[in-house]
Amino acid sequence: MSSFLLLLFVVGGLSSLIPFQEIVKIIIVLFTIPAILFISVKISQNPSVWTLTEENITITFPDKEISHPLSEINHIQSLTRSGGALYVIHFHKKSPARYWRNKLFQDEDDNQHLHQALINSTVEYYKF
Repeated sequence: MSSFLLLLFVVGGLSSLIPFQEIVKIIIVLFTIPAILFISVKISQNPSVWTLTEENITITFPDKEISHPLSEINHIQSLTRSGGALYVIHFHKKSPARYWRNKLFQDEDDNQHLHQALINSTVEYYKF
């Protein structure tokens, strides 16, 4: 979201330097909003690889790896949205962990395999 706002302000600032009427500047900014959205989504991507074993669920990002023992997990919720899926991992004693899997402008991944693996695991899994 911050990259979208930053790019929007940059384009707005650059359009103010153009020696045209104000209506032309507004139209230029309005027509660049789809490109701004595309660029900001591409910049903010944080791909992840999810691995489910009998003991752990491991989420690997480009810069870090997070592992949760299945014995500490109460249940997992998957909230499907148009741009991806929000996974909420509820623990027995800790506050929930939320992981957004943004899939806008990306190739298909193994999300269906993850759903099937979570259904077959020992952890309660709810898909909404």
